[in-house]
Amino acid sequence: MPEQVSSTPNASKSTGTEKGSLSIISRRSLLKTVAGTTALLSGGSLASAAQANQVDGRSGRDKPIRQRMRSYDTPFKERAARDYANSLHAYGGRLSNPTRSLFATTENLHQIHFGVVVIGSGYGASVTAARLSQYLKNDHRICILERGKEWVPGTFPDKFPDVMRNATASLTGPTKGQRSQPLGLFDISMNEQVNILSGNGLGGGSLINASIALRPHPDVFQQSEWPVALQDVDVLGPYFDMVAQSLSMTRTPLDQTPKVRSRRLAAQRMNSNPDFFDLPPVSVMYDYRYLDDQLRNRQGMVQRPCTLCGCCINGCNIGAKNTLTMNYLPVAKQNGTEMYTQMEVLKIVKREGFYQILAEYVDDTENKITRHPVIINTRMVILGAGSPHSAALLLESQNDRFQFSPALGNYWTGNGDTVGFVMDVPEKTQIGGYGAYHDCGPPVGPTVQTSLNYYRDIEISRRLLIQEAAIPRGVSNLFTLLLRDPQLNKSMVMLGMGHDGHQGKIQKKDGRYQVVWEGMKESPYRYMVFDEFDRLAKAHGGRYKRLKLFGDNLVTVHPLGGCRMSDDPCCGPLNHMGQVYDMAHESCGYDRQPKIHHGLYVADGSIMPTSLGVNPYMTIGAMAERIAHHIVHNPIHADLFETPPFARAG
Repeated sequence: MPEQVSSTPNASKSTGTEKGSLSIISRRSLLKTVAGTTALLSGGSLASAAQANQVDGRSGRDKPIRQRMRSYDTPFKERAARDYANSLHAYGGRLSNPTRSLFATTENLHQIHFGVVVIGSGYGASVTAARLSQYLKNDHRICILERGKEWVPGTFPDKFPDVMRNATASLTGPTKGQRSQPLGLFDISMNEQVNILSGNGLGGGSLINASIALRPHPDVFQQSEWPVALQDVDVLGPYFDMVAQSLSMTRTPLDQTPKVRSRRLAAQRMNSNPDFFDLPPVSVMYDYRYLDDQLRNRQGMVQRPCTLCGCCINGCNIGAKNTLTMNYLPVAKQNGTEMYTQMEVLKIVKREGFYQILAEYVDDTENKITRHPVIINTRMVILGAGSPHSAALLLESQNDRFQFSPALGNYWTGNGDTVGFVMDVPEKTQIGGYGAYHDCGPPVGPTVQTSLNYYRDIEISRRLLIQEAAIPRGVSNLFTLLLRDPQLNKSMVMLGMGHDGHQGKIQKKDGRYQVVWEGMKESPYRYMVFDEFDRLAKAHGGRYKRLKLFGDNLVTVHPLGGCRMSDDPCCGPLNHMGQVYDMAHESCGYDRQPKIHHGLYVADGSIMPTSLGVNPYMTIGAMAERIAHHIVHNPIHADLFETPPFARAG
């Protein structure tokens, strides 16, 4: 059993809801609040900041705020960093390779440097790298190119200024939306109708996701947009099981935390169907069941049980969250995969018999960003940069010899993501995360632990999922002021997911690729979610609050599509195996066998033909498992891969 540790310092249109029950904060008010928060967190007067935001600073009420203003090393953090380094001792304590090795490898531009290059390191990319490296022949090399950096547990930002410094894009001012900090943990893409938040670093979105593991309803796959080969729900079943096993899923005990109990009671007031309220699996080490006597998981990484600190989406500083750096990426490393971070891929060039990747190494030494070009030749490319980046990279790479489907960049979806808040909840909710610090209060839990399933007897466009959430320590002070709840003990979060119609388009505007979706802000789907949020807030005994920090823009953490799979190359750039259609001399239609770009695959969230209506990482992982399976069994790649001992159907 591990030693005990403690920590010491070293309004929009009407939705039909009841008048007065819906509270909408304007962008101007929110910016005023942020300004006050910044003053407070920069060491300014707590009283003046509180006065500006109508939150009093009387004795005792400001204590949690002051505690969250500080960040310091703790035994929890130090132990997490030490565990990580010890687990990877054979590789110098890190997963990533020295960049000088890549520059040495690519000096000769007339050689094929790698058999396989995987672009990205999120769920699709990491799963594919782990499986392909297992069967890659010894005379070929495989590498991962990740544009972010490697984050060591124990070093994730956990106070507001550090979180803001790790946003890749400027949030305000004349440079709003521009990528000013390319190595920040929080990848922010700001667009006219929708803003996107993703993870940026080795492990991709797994570094900052909520870890809740769900499979879509079978009806999702049976929609006409999906390839026929995937419309049978049993096809993906074995691959879902593989992902679940690799990520060591655990279910939340009933009423484990105050926010779980609060959501359960609200659900009972709304719906008597026992399937309405659910405690889905989470990819978090709740206890020791998946750890050996040396606290190593099945992939050999030392982990610790979750402390229920509520900070999964700020980056886990405990080492309990089953990010990709704890499972698939170590497996890929053990199989010989080289991993190069801070590598931003700019373009893919198709050559005779191989692909050429044009990239830049983003060097941040001495707090100054410099870029160094590198050209990599490879037989196979697995594009796993995520949505919308994979589509943007293909659009940027397209030329007369390298043609893709006219549907490339279309059918983007935010997975129906919508966020709302409940104020003035009668019972204690304890949603404020405290991070890798000692806390004597009630547990907060992993970020998300429950789901409300609006699935029964309704058409798919009206189906909805609503989850609760904790607010991580790094942004707790901001939400303390926005929700006027100093201890974050009288509020609840509502995270909605559903089916938004997947009509977004990825286009190049003002020198960068953006998502354009005319009419999204006025869509019936959004107002359906707002109505359900209001009903749920009343069931909690509180008031629904809608925040509009970025105007009325949709904010999504589950971007999907843009490179969707389709049986018709005019309706999607990929087939059901992730292969990219070659449209240089092709016409559209189902009545012929379309050509493909041999050796070019996409395996990430951008391949989804529609929204999923649930947290997508399980589906992305399952799709990647299936794509990798087909790659190693494809006779055209026999010179790259050993034949696996058996073949799985599907």
